[in-house]
Amino acid sequence: MRIRIESARFLLLVLTILALSGTPGEPWTLCAWARSPGGDENLPWKPNRGEARPAEYTGSQTCAECHHANFQIQKTTSMAQASQRPAESRILRRNPSLTLAQGPYTYAITLKGGQVLFSVSDSHGRITEPVVLAVGVGDTHQNYLIQRQGDYYQVPVSYYSAEKKLLIIGKTTPAPPSLEAALGTRLTVERVRACFRCHGTASGYGDSIEIDHLVPGVGCEACHGPGAKHVTAMRAGRLKDSLIYAPKDLKPDEKVAFCGTCHHGVQEVKRGELRGIRTVLSQPYRLMQSRCWNPADTRTSCTSCHNPHQPLGRETAGYDTKCLSCHVSSGSGPSRAKQPGNACPVGKRDCASCHMPKVEVPGSHSSFTDHRIRIVRAGAPYPE
Repeated sequence: MRIRIESARFLLLVLTILALSGTPGEPWTLCAWARSPGGDENLPWKPNRGEARPAEYTGSQTCAECHHANFQIQKTTSMAQASQRPAESRILRRNPSLTLAQGPYTYAITLKGGQVLFSVSDSHGRITEPVVLAVGVGDTHQNYLIQRQGDYYQVPVSYYSAEKKLLIIGKTTPAPPSLEAALGTRLTVERVRACFRCHGTASGYGDSIEIDHLVPGVGCEACHGPGAKHVTAMRAGRLKDSLIYAPKDLKPDEKVAFCGTCHHGVQEVKRGELRGIRTVLSQPYRLMQSRCWNPADTRTSCTSCHNPHQPLGRETAGYDTKCLSCHVSSGSGPSRAKQPGNACPVGKRDCASCHMPKVEVPGSHSSFTDHRIRIVRAGAPYPE
């Protein structure tokens, strides 16, 4: 048994040394769910599968009766504000009149009398529809959905926080051929369901879309499952009969799959929906390409660095302790079994600023942290 343990430790040490030396090679073998299509379907609860009816949810305010501290902090996170009723959007309250002239069309989003309207006009006319949902808190940008004649549309403009104005989404393309076409992209039922289920809570059951029941943002029950039965059991004193889902009990690779159901999971890359530099948007995929990725090590799962109940840390130095849970620090001696990663020979702080660089996605007006942890060579192409 001791020989096996020491062999495993030696293998881990060798892999880490290879990673630090930058020697070409394949990343750690992907775990089973990532190798097999649809493997993440084995998770007992996923945020976006639509397995519960609206009546099975109780609301985060009810959760706060017992979990007050977590509720108070979590509601300030970007996840909790992943979508908003338009009139409650911080961006639109600060900017009640936004316009953009692009080619023959003028786009406008206006907040008036507690209602947000989107309009597109040209020299021949105007189409105006109410905005039904503001998607995204606006850390980078905020998108808007309208509903017209029973169909949902994503309007062609977004508010980009860095520029503090409306811009056309993505790369500039030829002007739409008609005013109707200039409304934006008509969304399929599948796209609407995916949008509502990852940016909201209790949005529908099965194939249904129930925006009236949608709770904007990712609340407690988006990740922990519907809580009505749990609340009933707790109030009745049946403390062992929790009837609630606890993602913290998942294995590391299962946690990555769980978070990936909304954070651009590996399956999106495998299906070809994300290619080239756009794969940076899939944090699970990029993380699993890291040489230090270990599906059995809790230190390489999403929640080892990010607490979903707390706002996202923006300062790279704040993650140094996470890096040093695997890597020894400079001057503390050689690597060891519990810390198999060698000390960085270049820097002593802000590890992520070098080893997890920011990558700008063309057309997004934003840069995203690359979760493929590696030694970055100056001028080297983006490693897909």
